[in-house]
Amino acid sequence: MIKVSRMADYAILLVCKMSSVENKVYSAHELSTITALKITTISKILTKLTKANVTNSIRGVAGGYKLMIKAEDISIGDIIDIIDGQVALTVCVEEDKNHCCELESMCPSQGNWQIINNTIREALNSVSIAEMANPFVGNLQYKKSMKPFTINKRIE
Repeated sequence: MIKVSRMADYAILLVCKMSSVENKVYSAHELSTITALKITTISKILTKLTKANVTNSIRGVAGGYKLMIKAEDISIGDIIDIIDGQVALTVCVEEDKNHCCELESMCPSQGNWQIINNTIREALNSVSIAEMANPFVGNLQYKKSMKPFTINKRIE
């Protein structure tokens, strides 16, 4: 199964919530109240987002975290990359080529996996936090021309 990790999903939720008020400084406690996430989870996510310069950590009594990039300029793919690393559907499409596949030299599908992986990355990078925070934006519609896959089909 291919799915986004919980931490990446939670990070997208946090950034969406933080984007609702521009330049607002949020405490971890306030974000916990808004999102119902544990403070420890929020702290782990904010540490990674701050290290990637998406958020800024502000010290002091009125301190907390604030977004450093406009929601329109942050993609869902950016957040997933920061939290989980770059999307790679198979080992042969990972950016870090320190892997060794015994079948690589004879595999007919390797190039196609790269195309599929790139398409998924492009889709994730095409949706901004601003769009995700407002899910009824017109450009986030399902493609009606796609037919649903049925698992009961047999190859004969």
